[in-house]
Amino acid sequence: MTDWDGQIFRIQWQNFSPTIEIREDGGIKSWPLFEQKISWKIGKKYCVGYWKNGYRPCPNNAEISYGSKCEVCKQLDEYFSCVKCDGSKCLNKGKRKMCMNDEFYIYLASFDSLLKVGISRPYRLRLRLIEQGADFGAKIVRIKDGKIARQTEQKIAKTLNIIDRVNGQQKFNNLFADPNLSLKNLSDGIKRLKKIGMLKNDAEIFDLRKFYHLEKISAIPKFITKLENKTLNGKIVSLKGNLMIVETDDGFIAVNTHELLGRKIKFI
Repeated sequence: MTDWDGQIFRIQWQNFSPTIEIREDGGIKSWPLFEQKISWKIGKKYCVGYWKNGYRPCPNNAEISYGSKCEVCKQLDEYFSCVKCDGSKCLNKGKRKMCMNDEFYIYLASFDSLLKVGISRPYRLRLRLIEQGADFGAKIVRIKDGKIARQTEQKIAKTLNIIDRVNGQQKFNNLFADPNLSLKNLSDGIKRLKKIGMLKNDAEIFDLRKFYHLEKISAIPKFITKLENKTLNGKIVSLKGNLMIVETDDGFIAVNTHELLGRKIKFI
């Protein structure tokens, strides 16, 4: 990593607390994200590799312009194609047999005025909602077979006229959500699903707001884009979905962590 000290490898939640992982020459180092003081010069974005019977580095150390994987690693990865699945046809036939026997939860997630539907493995449900930065979430129905779960997800999206993806700009626009509006939209969605028979029992609802540390933000952040050659200098105070909030000497800034992943950094 000539002229660079490391590469941002991953930001993930462990034991309901976020960590940041940076690949250095000596391996991958992990730190708690909240209250972490940073002073980074941001470089170009490179593929972070793929997962196949464990982690594998990118064979080409490929430079990329978006996302976290190059086209080669997307094809090599065991599960990348499953992310794009809508249930119409299997995109990952090598995992189809296992997928047929797996169980999933359909969930609803609310972000102020936005309501989204998604699927998660049962043991990751609450963590999945936190990773997305939902204000409130609801466990809807448990389904065996990932393909059927995706079909059900798409049916709910059409029935409720809601989305199955929320991008970084949308999350920033709804960073300081109205909890009453979030909960009302979630409750209305649940009532409609019960009315048409897609939900047989009461949905379990999760209040997820405490995990994000939004109380640490005392002013509306400035959303920073085009990170290459920029300097991030301050203290990480909050993480909500893919929005990382840094307190700097000049105020608060928000960074889309999807734009950070894979980038080379210089410690300054």
